[in-house]
Amino acid sequence: MKAFFYLCAAIAVVLCGYLTFEINYKTRDTQKRVAKLQREIAMERETISVLNVEWAYLNRPERLRILSETYFMELRLMPIHAEHFADRSDVLTADLTSDATGITPVSARGQ
Repeated sequence: MKAFFYLCAAIAVVLCGYLTFEINYKTRDTQKRVAKLQREIAMERETISVLNVEWAYLNRPERLRILSETYFMELRLMPIHAEHFADRSDVLTADLTSDATGITPVSARGQ
């Protein structure tokens, strides 16, 4: 009976050792994958920040003004000045019912 118990205990120890070994290597592989994904995320964040800086550089008002003046005839652009903009109060109080599209705005429907 003792021999059977020792045999079962030995099999259990070997089985536990094998499972521990397998879990250890799966854990290491998972840690490597997580580290790789974190490096990729860091690289993508850096790329996004570079693209944001490039976008800000390309959309500088002085650069856009020069481009609009340079390609004025080809693109038929109009130079933008402060007097081209209306005050918010002018837009809100304007008669919007005479829209060229024939669509009556929601604010003018109740009148």
